[in-house]
Amino acid sequence: MNRLMINAITCFRILLGLLFMYCVLSDLNTIYLIAIFILTALSDVSDGWLSRKYGLSSDDGAKLDVVCDFIFIMISTFSLVLTNLVPAWFLAVIILKLVEFFKTSDDALRYEKFGHFVALMFYVLPILAVLLNDSFIILVLSVFITICAVISSALRIHQKFY
Repeated sequence: MNRLMINAITCFRILLGLLFMYCVLSDLNTIYLIAIFILTALSDVSDGWLSRKYGLSSDDGAKLDVVCDFIFIMISTFSLVLTNLVPAWFLAVIILKLVEFFKTSDDALRYEKFGHFVALMFYVLPILAVLLNDSFIILVLSVFITICAVISSALRIHQKFY
């Protein structure tokens, strides 16, 4: 196992995001979207596990992981914005949270539990939106996730500068 293979697993999430978008916009069976989501989650877990197992962890690899997660989240959420299932303003929340994450991290990325929870909610919202298929419930979830993101950002900014 080498770093290139692990990075390929990480970058595979971008392709899965595009595939997710294709399935949403083509109105394909939900089972395809569930399979894509499971593959995405498996790639996210396995790249980190493999890099630790083989002693190949690096700051650049961690940053690549965050960026590929972000791209998957953005593509999958954008596809649902196009179908009017997720509100468009939610994309701005995701972008602002990513910017804040990098700005409040030092040279090495800085993680905290509540931020992980927010990231997980960003990750899960697209598949939940597809499964629930209810704009009102998705709006409520989007507002809840936004509130959590604001709290997480406030905590990180406070820890960074005070």
